[in-house]
Amino acid sequence: MRANIKLFFISVIVTFFSSCSDDIINKEPLDQLAPETLFQTEGGFRSALDGVYGLMKQDFHGYSLGIYTIPEAIGDDLLGSTNSKDFSFDNSSLSIYPLAYNSSTGGIEGFWKVSYQAIYNVNTIIKYARKSTLTNKNAFLGEALGIRALLHYNLYRFYSPAYNADKKALSVSYRFETDKLLDIKPRNTTAEVIQFILADLKEAEALANNTVNSYRISKTAIYALSARVSHETADYKNAIAYSNLALADTRYKLDNTLVALQKEWDKDDSGEIIFRIRFENSEMGQTAAIFAIPVLSSYPYSVATDLINLYDKTKDFRFTVYFKNHPTIKDNYFPKKQAGTRTTNAAAFDPGNIDIKLIRVPELYLILAESYLQENNSASALINLNKLRNARGIGDYSGADLSNEILNERRRELAFEGFRFTDLKRLGLGFKRADGSGLSANANRFALPIPQTEIDRSGITQNPGY
Repeated sequence: MRANIKLFFISVIVTFFSSCSDDIINKEPLDQLAPETLFQTEGGFRSALDGVYGLMKQDFHGYSLGIYTIPEAIGDDLLGSTNSKDFSFDNSSLSIYPLAYNSSTGGIEGFWKVSYQAIYNVNTIIKYARKSTLTNKNAFLGEALGIRALLHYNLYRFYSPAYNADKKALSVSYRFETDKLLDIKPRNTTAEVIQFILADLKEAEALANNTVNSYRISKTAIYALSARVSHETADYKNAIAYSNLALADTRYKLDNTLVALQKEWDKDDSGEIIFRIRFENSEMGQTAAIFAIPVLSSYPYSVATDLINLYDKTKDFRFTVYFKNHPTIKDNYFPKKQAGTRTTNAAAFDPGNIDIKLIRVPELYLILAESYLQENNSASALINLNKLRNARGIGDYSGADLSNEILNERRRELAFEGFRFTDLKRLGLGFKRADGSGLSANANRFALPIPQTEIDRSGITQNPGY
């Protein structure tokens, strides 16, 4: 019976790509439209941009699950199940978690493909926005540039070695509006990719506005992404400046009660979310089955004990929101954080969808805390750390190791959102799991393999170690 249910959901997901009735998902691919006609109106630009967000919803070995499951499966916050009855919809527990991924691994190949499809479409929008005479063309151009920067940034962090480790190492190919998708193009270096991302964001911040909601890239989201990239590349002064610019937008603020935090992760209702990929109640899919599938009693992952031990189980609001007692492993927990119930229909064996929350307010306070400390301003670092700690119910930090506490707080707050992988990578750390598996510091496998289909098509160089 369980096998039949699993096969049923796989067929539903495949059908989802071609038959979903949602307006965004049903956008005709941009390369099948006549751009000269589409971009004559502001409605055409809006439709095309929403179509790009629709592409970012694609999954079964595509973008929307991969943005979380790929990095989280390569880290030490999760432990893979040894129960053969447990399964993950994206197969990450079998193919990526064991750290045996290669250039043909489905999720790794799918994320690359969907990302570059979205980049191709957004570049078409940028090309026509640059020469448009429409009143609001700058706002569309700024939004499109912000999307292009975000898509390339996520490709960079998956398929490249850390910027701080080797600025001359090969990264991904940064594609601009004058590029053709199938052209043979060498890979850019990590330094070049970061430079192009920041240049796109700089241009975008001058053009974008905040009339859009959190389902679209706003000026505030662009500031926040600039802070993230600056922080990751150790440009702490700009990380501080951009974080403060983003936090100046009073639409977004920290949740400070257990009920509010529960609503954020269970019902997608929160003022903390600056940018998300939105899933409507009517949409079919499986995004609420990322790390656990409670409606099918399948738990492909449990939570690492050292992560659990970082929390004050009594005071920290996050503990009961992020974790739940594992039904089959005594004294253990499964990751509940992403298993929202907003659209879940247990009677129909449907785990439902949750919004993919890509930029949230808490990250900005953590960026400020670490960046101020690196700039020798421990007082400001502590202030910003405590703002987040107090919002989560655990009070001010009074210990002696502020640097370590900031990193611990990043791990607590941002668990299961893909940040642990990035932190291990940027800080040159390795990890070892309780089952004995892991990666050494600066291991080649922190840079995922370039998909074999891309190498066969364009002849670009594979990453070392594959």
